[in-house]
Amino acid sequence: MAIVIMVPNAQAFTQACQLVAQMAGPDYQAKPKRFGSLTAPEDMPKSVEASFIERNGGWFIYQASKDWFDVDHCGPKAQTVGTTTYEFVPVLLNRRSGSNAVVNGVFLIKTYREEHIGQIAERYGFKMVTPLPNRFTAVFDVKPQVSYDKLIETLDRDRDVEFAVPLLSEPHYRPR
Repeated sequence: MAIVIMVPNAQAFTQACQLVAQMAGPDYQAKPKRFGSLTAPEDMPKSVEASFIERNGGWFIYQASKDWFDVDHCGPKAQTVGTTTYEFVPVLLNRRSGSNAVVNGVFLIKTYREEHIGQIAERYGFKMVTPLPNRFTAVFDVKPQVSYDKLIETLDRDRDVEFAVPLLSEPHYRPR
């Protein structure tokens, strides 16, 4: 059995994190107006014009009135207010659970050969978090990235990579 992943041309994307959402699965939807931060609502500066939506573990999820991320920048952002720097990361909506999933820069990557795992880490400067029992697969911290969408496109063109999917941070699914 072969898995074939077709990645559309980036020019077809109309919003930030659209490819990340596509690779995460059919339940996920890009939400460029939403972002996650480790900064609590009471500590968020007023200049960051966004409303608190929900808490997801250590993450606080916010929604802005305009797109927070654009089609070329689906990745972490930082904003300095005074002497404090605030960090923001993209968020996807899990339509099945209704919760928000944080795009945290951790990807599962499968290669065609075992030796490619180390080569991929070296080639792109990724940090291997853990190898998986399938010796062709590992979890990587791929930060920093300007755009996870562009990273997926780059890995799709790499002859050593079979597939790369984001591992998202989201609350456990709770049946209603």
